[in-house]
Amino acid sequence: MNKLIPTQRFNIMRLGCLLVLFAFCAVSCSHEKSSKTDTETNKRIVENLLSKALPNGDLDFIKKVVSPNCITHRAGFAALYEATSDVIPQKGNFLEWVETGWKPLSEALGEQKVTIENIVAEKNTVIAQYHYSVLHKGTFVGKPATQKRVEWDEVAIIRFGTDGKITDMWYMCEELKLALQLGFALE
Repeated sequence: MNKLIPTQRFNIMRLGCLLVLFAFCAVSCSHEKSSKTDTETNKRIVENLLSKALPNGDLDFIKKVVSPNCITHRAGFAALYEATSDVIPQKGNFLEWVETGWKPLSEALGEQKVTIENIVAEKNTVIAQYHYSVLHKGTFVGKPATQKRVEWDEVAIIRFGTDGKITDMWYMCEELKLALQLGFALE
């Protein structure tokens, strides 16, 4: 039976430790790469959702990337809706909101152009700041069409689930700026 001398045992232990360390680093690096890829993918999904799918009414894309149980915690015009008693939902299931709230909104605010100004992601959350420019072509929050372009900035916080689909959203826009452009007066 061959016996290892102490220096051989030390070298084998050292080699074993190096293999364990290498395996740990490989797993960590692949997880880090996967997370980075996931955040980049999530950013692209949010960019496409905000700047293409919603402005163009691409329901196929929206249903592909949004969970059926996705919740909108706050619609972008929540305070303006509330102040004017508009019937568009302020929060709730996002896909239901798209079906009941987006259609009248997009009919009133047409020719939508969205420019993503800033977008950051960490883990499963993406935050985007973007600029909207629309044609006020129909009655919106009680104001008849002006046929003028109105513009505002908006922020969205969007979270993804483990399945890669959007699970919840929160929107905040410059409601006062938009209200003044539509002709509302401050009292």
